Amino acid sequence: MSDRYTSPRISLTAILKWQLTKRFTQRRLPETPMAVESQKELPEGECALWLGHASVWMRVGETTVAIDPVLGDIPMYRRHIPLPVPREQLHADLILITHAHYDHFDKPSVLEMLKRNPETIIVAPLGFWRYMKGRIARERCFELEWWESVMAGGLFITLTPARHWSKRTLLDTNKALWGGYIIQNGDHTVFHSGDTAYGEHFAEIAERFAIDEAFLPIGAYRPEAIMKHNHLNPPEAIRAFHDLGASTLIPIHYGTFRLSDEPMDEPLQWFSELAGRMENPHTARVLRVGEVYRFKTTSTARST
Repeated sequence: MSDRYTSPRISLTAILKWQLTKRFTQRRLPETPMAVESQKELPEGECALWLGHASVWMRVGETTVAIDPVLGDIPMYRRHIPLPVPREQLHADLILITHAHYDHFDKPSVLEMLKRNPETIIVAPLGFWRYMKGRIARERCFELEWWESVMAGGLFITLTPARHWSKRTLLDTNKALWGGYIIQNGDHTVFHSGDTAYGEHFAEIAERFAIDEAFLPIGAYRPEAIMKHNHLNPPEAIRAFHDLGASTLIPIHYGTFRLSDEPMDEPLQWFSELAGRMENPHTARVLRVGEVYRFKTTSTARST
């Protein structure tokens, strides 16, 4: 496991100090609610649908993919916006899990989707099988190391490094890997970064892939002393986008769960201001939760 891709551990003292300070000093200011575009059912054709936070559903070719599906509340955090699609409608041929944290791997949501489609294949980082053992046949749960790939559902799936960490219980810190995904077919190369701080891994990914759409996180960045080691803020997301050389930047990971200290509407406001100053502002595409994004029709697929 490379230290370059592992966030430094934050001391328990620092975490407790943060939580106590927040409890006694933080005041909530009025926030602008997130815009939600409700769908009665999943869309047809090649597209992506942002479900809120880091959850993205997409159809690439004839294959449906759900990345980090979280369909409701998670332990200690409630969902502040509704799911834009009736949860009984949500299904996928492939479920991709970026890491084991509860806001990315919601086990009840995954099991619910597996119940609807028992043939679903799970792709996850190395070590993830421990969390699904007995719930899915071993041959339908593919574990990948960084830069390792698998062909599933006609798609070439590659786990890419991310600067983050993994933990779900008291005894499993970094026992499983974490990362993002490149999802490719002959027409598209889509990137979902998972949770990550800024690092040289974005340039390394650009050396191997020509990315069409990059789904990058912009929220959960305060307090900076703690969060900068784990997440991107809006300027870092734009910097990562330029490092990746992607065609389109789609911001995610904000406005759904109150995981950090910034107001829930601040990441989008900050990002929108910065995106408007970009040399080509149209390369940034802000989606409403539930808005259907149609993929480009031209391909820049390349891998080495």
